[in-house]
Amino acid sequence: MANSYAALSRHYDLIMTSGYYDYSAYARDLVTELGDHRRVLELGVGTGLVCESLLELSGADLRLTGIDHTESMLAQARARLGNRVQLIRQDIVEMAAPSVFDAAYSVGGVWYGTRNPEGSTLCSHLLREDDDIRALKNVSAAVRPGGPLLLAVQQAHQNYERPLPGGLVYAQEVRPEGDRFVKDYFVRKADEVVAHQRCEFRAYPQDRADRLLAQCGFHFERATEDGLLRRYVRE
Repeated sequence: MANSYAALSRHYDLIMTSGYYDYSAYARDLVTELGDHRRVLELGVGTGLVCESLLELSGADLRLTGIDHTESMLAQARARLGNRVQLIRQDIVEMAAPSVFDAAYSVGGVWYGTRNPEGSTLCSHLLREDDDIRALKNVSAAVRPGGPLLLAVQQAHQNYERPLPGGLVYAQEVRPEGDRFVKDYFVRKADEVVAHQRCEFRAYPQDRADRLLAQCGFHFERATEDGLLRRYVRE
């Protein structure tokens, strides 16, 4: 996988919980869409914020497994979640898992959607299409037929900054580069940059993304009414 949040991991929770995502809203939709699916895989668990919100809403019978390839993020997830979630350091391109999961989801993880004026887009932390295909086929192999793959959708990326607690400021700068875009994350205090992370993402127009997912065994079923999730189903 191309992107790692190691350089930003110390400040990741502070950024994400200061308005970047509404975790409660995503968790509510996930609980509804998961229904009675109990064995669930999170693709890009990060520091465990989504898992924590899901467990608060769904109860102890939800059996969550989270994968991520950044050890500094997983260390925070372990501290947050303890033994409530199985956490595995794993590159999704190399993942080999039997068909044991009832469902999978990604909220800003390996894949996510954005709403843009010109139409929705699927964004991927994987920069090469063949890696996306390998990774999606790995997910398809891990999810039982009929199980959902739920991909979160967020607002389009844009340049902005906002204050954080402790006198810090978060800023992001985004620039397109063909079928990719580069995103710089900054945490500043006064004139000092205390953390910086640069990530590249692959961007697929939604129709092409849906064809790619179908090629890998997931057909698009619907979006949630609030537009926060796109639901695909394992064939």
